[in-house]
Amino acid sequence: MEYIKLGAICDVINGYAFKSKKYSTSGVRIIRITNVQKGYVEDASPVYYPLNTINELKKYILYSGDLLISLTGNVGRVAILDKKYLPAFLNQRVACIRPKSDKILKEYLFYMLNTNLFEVKSINSSKGIAQKNISTEWLKNYVVPLPSIEIQQHLISILKKLEKAVRNKKHELRALDKLV
Repeated sequence: MEYIKLGAICDVINGYAFKSKKYSTSGVRIIRITNVQKGYVEDASPVYYPLNTINELKKYILYSGDLLISLTGNVGRVAILDKKYLPAFLNQRVACIRPKSDKILKEYLFYMLNTNLFEVKSINSSKGIAQKNISTEWLKNYVVPLPSIEIQQHLISILKKLEKAVRNKKHELRALDKLV
């Protein structure tokens, strides 16, 4: 099996420092670091930027399936952007990972990065005293295993089944808690 740096097979994009005074109640959602949780996007208090800025900020437009990684604070949290959050911009201190090669599947990459190992390596590699920070350069140099597409698909299938089993068990536990 081959091991490869993320930057060799993915675009690693850093977000933009949007001016909070331009936030609006509608328009293009801004995906901020607070939105990126371990495994999912949290959208409790969305903020938006005016729709008329979309052309000048094209570089920061997000797409369904983009992988998002927190670069500051709780570094190394990974989420996949769902289409229900679109249109959306990428805010500063959040990285977007997009495969640029057909040798790696987004879902496989998500599972490889949404691990305790990746989170611990992110924390251990972070800089900063008051707040931990990792850079997009560090992400570009992060090495991931690159099995064949067939093996990636097989791993995705297994991990999806395991996720479903965990969700079902959690649901059962909540139901049992209600009985107690």
